[in-house]
Amino acid sequence: MKNSMLFLMMICSCILMTAQNSRDSLYTKAGNSGFKEYYPIHVKPSLSYLSNISEYEDILFDAKPTVYYSFYNNMRYVMQNSIHKPSYAVYALFQPHIRMFSENSLPVKTPSYRFLLGLQGLVKTNTNNFFAWAIESGHYSNGQSGCTFSSEFTDESPECDVVHNSINDQSNLSALLNRNTGNFSTNLTKVSFNFRLNNLNKTNKPYKVHSFSASWELYHKNMFGLFDKGGYTDFDISIYGRNRFAFEYEFIHTYNQGIRYSLGVKTEIIQGAHPFVAPFRGELILTCYPFNKDVGFFAAYITGHDNYNYRFIDSGNQLNIGLTWDWFTPFEVKRAEQIRKTIPK
Repeated sequence: MKNSMLFLMMICSCILMTAQNSRDSLYTKAGNSGFKEYYPIHVKPSLSYLSNISEYEDILFDAKPTVYYSFYNNMRYVMQNSIHKPSYAVYALFQPHIRMFSENSLPVKTPSYRFLLGLQGLVKTNTNNFFAWAIESGHYSNGQSGCTFSSEFTDESPECDVVHNSINDQSNLSALLNRNTGNFSTNLTKVSFNFRLNNLNKTNKPYKVHSFSASWELYHKNMFGLFDKGGYTDFDISIYGRNRFAFEYEFIHTYNQGIRYSLGVKTEIIQGAHPFVAPFRGELILTCYPFNKDVGFFAAYITGHDNYNYRFIDSGNQLNIGLTWDWFTPFEVKRAEQIRKTIPK
């Protein structure tokens, strides 16, 4: 029942996002909330086939039904009015990560849940390039209560502590992991930066973009740095590592105003984790958006550690093919300025 409800939530999230209005409005008020507000730093939802990375599991499919809930966002309004001053967004981010496995009951095992509160800022330069930053903080867990490296005990029980104390630098964590009920939980804060070099077409939409991003993700004990809830144990952090550094480059091109495609490279480095963990992760991603719409097809080659909660202890090479939704597509960044020029004084 629990797995059925989780799957239903995932489907409902995708339907909700698909139902949002994709039209841009020049006169949208700065304080209006909505799914279609612009976030220069964002995670795209996806549904895909993902090849196996571990001999202990057979992946059926991988889904990331990410949703942004806006409290305040004046970015589109400021940029379309060509005002060269900072714009801001305040939002909540719900970022599930769900995998179905080819097993008798096809369960959703140890899914990921990230619930974050975020603040973003954006400055458009005089040459129509974007510089953006984001601070996001919240909770990250898989909702399980079992001992991480034993399926016989509950987490933080004396018996579980004995099992964890037996783990040393030479232990094979992939072989020991409790993949059905093993607990994963931490609080985190992520700081991100993005710079976009935009080339505008005749309608003032970016048709050729070079995007450079960097981020630092810190795992910490207290939620939002204030509340002692949902954090990790001393043993957990010795496995996780406290820091994750990521770097990304993406080239985005709209060909003849009809087909948009992108080629991207993502890297992540885990610092301070258990010696068994492969610190590096790299992705090479090709995405195509037919007819320049929100929905696109992507193919990616992945090498290094996994990114599914406690599966970061697994590492190898993977092929990822599927659908993605880019809700924050290029729009006319000087629309109001152009319209004002056509109005007689």
